[in-house]
Amino acid sequence: MRSLCLGLLAAVSFSSLAINSDYVGSSTSTIVMVNSYSEYGGGDVYFTLASSADECPNGYWMRKTDPGFQANLSMVIAAYQAKSSVRIYGLPDEMWSGTSGKACRLYAISYR
Repeated sequence: MRSLCLGLLAAVSFSSLAINSDYVGSSTSTIVMVNSYSEYGGGDVYFTLASSADECPNGYWMRKTDPGFQANLSMVIAAYQAKSSVRIYGLPDEMWSGTSGKACRLYAISYR
């Protein structure tokens, strides 16, 4: 019974890692620019860091229709204004069409 429980725990742990392995994290940095678009993408917000993740060298973006948009936008603006240290997690498979560079869709933001 114990080995069955350990096996199930290991399977759940590995599946959790696989689910969360799609995003990449930046180093701790500051937000240096924020752009908000009234029409492009239906209200996209695009921002850059002083140092982004290698996979997201041109910054990060989020859609107005994203479930956490209002909370994430509030955090981005507050961090930008206060020059707070943040770590940004982006989805490198979801690039923004508003730039010719590689800007990743925002997965999460964390104050440091």
